[in-house]
Amino acid sequence: MSGIEDDRERLLELLRRDALLQRDVSLSSGSASGFYFDCKRVTLTAEGARLTARAFVREIEHWPEAVEAVGGMAHGAISIVGSIVVLAELGGFYVRDTPKKHGLLHLIENQPPAGTRVLVLDDVVTSGGSLLRAAAAARDAGCNVVGAMALVDREAGGAERIREEVGRYVPVFTKSEFPTGA
Repeated sequence: MSGIEDDRERLLELLRRDALLQRDVSLSSGSASGFYFDCKRVTLTAEGARLTARAFVREIEHWPEAVEAVGGMAHGAISIVGSIVVLAELGGFYVRDTPKKHGLLHLIENQPPAGTRVLVLDDVVTSGGSLLRAAAAARDAGCNVVGAMALVDREAGGAERIREEVGRYVPVFTKSEFPTGA
């Protein structure tokens, strides 16, 4: 196995072991599920952050358009964005649910300049709502959204919505790569 394949297998192992929780939960999309991906249990560890960043950067390096910055909604994307900006030396930003109520009142923290080619990210996609909100905020700020990525796609219809509204969308992993209970 190559280093890339080893990294991917190790990241998948960490996600299976530490992030996939088999229990009934309510998702941000409003639907109920018998399993949950708590990816921050992986992306907020040294090894998980490094492997996650490598997985995203491998895709970004082959993106059809040059990517200048990465970002997404707080809180799902923050740890991934932080890891990528260090490894790939790209700009990073995140979108708040509501504008900050003090200081500079930002909706987007570290907002890229208008015209910047950005890729929006998330840890988990179900309906695609978070990625689509991040893309809309970036567009409203004048950025050129060149695509979207997620660490895990739950294969629940979000991919289709994202591709329809954003264009190119690449998940690092999909639900089908996890145990049958997921």
